[in-house]
This record gives sequence, C-alpha cells and structure tokens, in this order.
Amino acid sequence: MADHVLQSEVTGWILAGGEGRRMGGANKGLQPCQGQALASWVIHALLPQVGTLHINANRDLDGYATLLEKAASASGQVWPDSPDINTSLGPLAGILTGLRQVATPWLMVAACDTPGLPSTLVEQLGQQAMAHHADIAVPVTRDAHGETRHHWTCALIHARTLASLEAALAQGERRVGQWVKSGAWIGVSFDDPAAFININTPETLHGPV
Repeated sequence: MADHVLQSEVTGWILAGGEGRRMGGANKGLQPCQGQALASWVIHALLPQVGTLHINANRDLDGYATLLEKAASASGQVWPDSPDINTSLGPLAGILTGLRQVATPWLMVAACDTPGLPSTLVEQLGQQAMAHHADIAVPVTRDAHGETRHHWTCALIHARTLASLEAALAQGERRVGQWVKSGAWIGVSFDDPAAFININTPETLHGPV
C-alpha cells in the first residue's frame, strides 16, 4: 500500500460560498488583502499541491473564475452549490458539492479566508491519512496558551465519504467537526497556528499574511 497521496490524486476545493456576514455582507474571497484578492492567496498556496483546483461560490462567479485564470489554473472551474442543497447548511453544503463533483480519490478543502496555508499541507495530511487508514485528515495546532484547535474546514477528505455526508445532512447535521468525527478521521499536528488564521473582518484584511 502506498505511504503517501499523489498530487494527481487530489482535487483542491476552495470554499467561497458563505454570506460574509462579518464582512458586512461583502463577498469575502474577493476582498483585497495585501495587494490581491483574499482567495488568490489560497489559490497560490494550494495550486502547487493539487492536481486540479476549483472554487465553490454562490455569487460573483465570474470574479472567482478570473482569479483562477490569472493563476493559470486552466482546468479549474467555479462551482455553485448543487441546486438541491440548502445553502444555509454552510460549509457542509460546499463540501458536499465538492464530493459530488470530484473525479479524484481525494478532495482538499480549504476556506477562502485562510491566506497562510503551509506549502506542505497536502503532503502532511496525506501521509497521516494513509498511515492511519483515515478517510479525513484535519490540521491541528496549539495556541500560545497550549489550547488545541482543529481546523475543520481545512481538510483532506476521501471521496468515499460522500454517502456519509449525504446521510448526516439528511439527519440535520450542520457542523463540519461533528460530521468529521463521526467517521474515520485523524488530526495532524502543524507547528504554526498562524498558517491557519482566518481573515473574517474588514480590519483583519489589512494585517500580515
């Protein structure tokens, strides 16, 4: 059995379908951050680590398509949530859409507001997923106070989890972490908590990336 996940076996899937409430309703991924759109930071972080990269968005689809084109992601597309999915389901709606569309064994999910993702993200998650026969691998960091944090919306997810997510949503589950913990998953330690920082407000757009 292989001890790692090949880059060609991974589809990148950037979640940009939220309503941006803490951004005053603005489309968060398209907001300027240190000279480029916030989602562009995530595109450039993930593109070298995956075989194909797509964006999940429910508005301003052309704007996101332009970001993919500028990043030379020729095969990338912008996918709105599937019509039968209630967008109020939050990130799980985007993840379900990705699992339905994926043509590779693995889906690397990341939020559009995480500009500092590590260059070894997919490699580390994939190695641990294979070593522990996990269907989902999630980054875990510790803050300055020693508190552990799981970054549930930044996860390497196997395509075979589709049925379990469909079932969980049908049963009313809305929390990404709860769905992840219901299956075969593993937390993978990363040293730098700042690599997973979320840019949620207009004020944080102007901070360091």
